[in-house]
Amino acid sequence: MTTNVAYVRGAERMVTAARLAADGLYVRFADDREGVIPLRELKLPDAPERVTVPRPHVILIHLSEGGVEEIPWDFARHFVDAGYRERSEQAAVRGREVFAERLRTLRSEAGMTQHDLSHRSGVSRVTIARLESGVQLPRYKTLAELAKGLGLPIETLIAGPGARHL
Repeated sequence: MTTNVAYVRGAERMVTAARLAADGLYVRFADDREGVIPLRELKLPDAPERVTVPRPHVILIHLSEGGVEEIPWDFARHFVDAGYRERSEQAAVRGREVFAERLRTLRSEAGMTQHDLSHRSGVSRVTIARLESGVQLPRYKTLAELAKGLGLPIETLIAGPGARHL
């Protein structure tokens, strides 16, 4: 008999269990990774009393004075999975590179210089240069201004020329 294994897409983001102990918050993810977050790392304003997982992407720590601290899945994942931080940083770099290339290409195809796009969009030329070099990603407002300056739907700037509009 062969064994079939199914991978749940996004399992690394789904918290399946959490419990409080004297030395920290123990967390388990749907992909069976588990570990502990030392309590000192949580910087809680009050003593933790109990923990709940109301949704698969968040842990709530209920405090003795009645407050609640929310622990997002990605914060917990950094402690549980030593390679997660490196993988997420690599994905961020790749995202900046992809966006930089897309912006450069769309601007060039529109026959504009960075200065032209700056003038048409209201986004500074320095910001456009930083975006096109992959140094930073834009805020939503900047995306909207760039899309308007390029005369394109924002979806095209975000997802590329083949993006479908909802």
